Amino acid sequence: MSLEQVSKSSVLIAGAGIGGLAMALSLLRRGIDCDVFEQASELREVGAGLWISMNGVRVLRDLGLTEQVEQNCIAAERRSIRLWNTGDRWPLYNRSSDAARNQPYLLLRAHLLKILVDGVRELKPGAIHLSAHVVGFSQDDEGVRAKLADGSEVEGRALIGADGAHSKVRLGLIGNIESEYTKAIAWRGLVPVDRLAPHQREPEVATWIGPTAHVTAYPVRWQNTVMMTFSGQVDHDDWLLESWSEKGSVEECLKDFKGWHPDIIELVGNVDTLNKWGLFVRPSLGTWSKGCVTLLGDACHSMLPYLGQGVNMALEDASVLARCFEEIPMTSRRYSRRIRACGSIAPPRSQSRRPACCRSFITRRCASRRQRVTTSRPSGHRTRRLRDTIGSTSTTRPPRRFTDMLTIVTSGAQQ
Repeated sequence: MSLEQVSKSSVLIAGAGIGGLAMALSLLRRGIDCDVFEQASELREVGAGLWISMNGVRVLRDLGLTEQVEQNCIAAERRSIRLWNTGDRWPLYNRSSDAARNQPYLLLRAHLLKILVDGVRELKPGAIHLSAHVVGFSQDDEGVRAKLADGSEVEGRALIGADGAHSKVRLGLIGNIESEYTKAIAWRGLVPVDRLAPHQREPEVATWIGPTAHVTAYPVRWQNTVMMTFSGQVDHDDWLLESWSEKGSVEECLKDFKGWHPDIIELVGNVDTLNKWGLFVRPSLGTWSKGCVTLLGDACHSMLPYLGQGVNMALEDASVLARCFEEIPMTSRRYSRRIRACGSIAPPRSQSRRPACCRSFITRRCASRRQRVTTSRPSGHRTRRLRDTIGSTSTTRPPRRFTDMLTIVTSGAQQ
């Protein structure tokens, strides 16, 4: 479909990432016309694995994608916390336990992106417009007009900015918001499991905790090959670009994990390609909607990767916003009111899922041959359970980001 064929009653979506495509599919399944505008000339997802926790799983079920996702994902047999240098293991749950009946999905970003693209195109073949970069907008009582980088304009009923952390829609809606480097970077990569020792190929989600870094590794499937995906966050004073596609070297990554368990060294040493990016934060938005324009996903509330909730929250945003559109007739003024209403609902939801401490602020004390990591911990029975499991048997406690992670994992598994 050409841009000239876009209906003026269509909801315009800037960005064909996971959030934007989930938004489009959510609307189309409700009979609401929409079009997606993507700046890239082809749809491809940069990244490694995804942890879709139960809040995201419910959205995928609502979108009718359960069968497609489960054909491409791997069900982990267990979830464990491991110590960075000794490899000591503390189990969080086992697949055979009652509390683990509802399992998260482990799959590649590329798989989820393709599943969403196929779902959108099945309902509306011409919904996704490539090489169409939304760089601005204007609006009035009749609707909204999205401005593209090539100078063309597209009219619609509403505009949803799902265009990521560097959102042009957010810039036009709120103005420039500076990001702040957190003095931490993230590494990610994929390793074919046939390069690893047999015990490293087990279907386990393992988070390795160290004093200045952590690594999460789990298996994913790529066509007929099982890969081990890993993501490592490391305290790092050096300034890096706020980009997900910056290349890094194995040698450089190994320096960041010097002295770690041989399993981690083996994992990093066998990777084909490595990406790294600096971790940045932005202040929370007081509002993210104006008239017929609103934001979702990273454009609205970009998150650090410690809880693996960025994608899950984008899925939640799409589901909630689509329900808001479903409840109103197709008039611009009522769209504006409903978007404002959704904006008043969504911020507390976002803030409730945002960790109180997005980075690990750890006090490190080293005395002779003993290392101890201390940190403040959230209250509640899950923290006490973690303390009883780990604190009573080891002088090394996990950083705050992992007790937050435990809250997400256990609450999702028990629901």
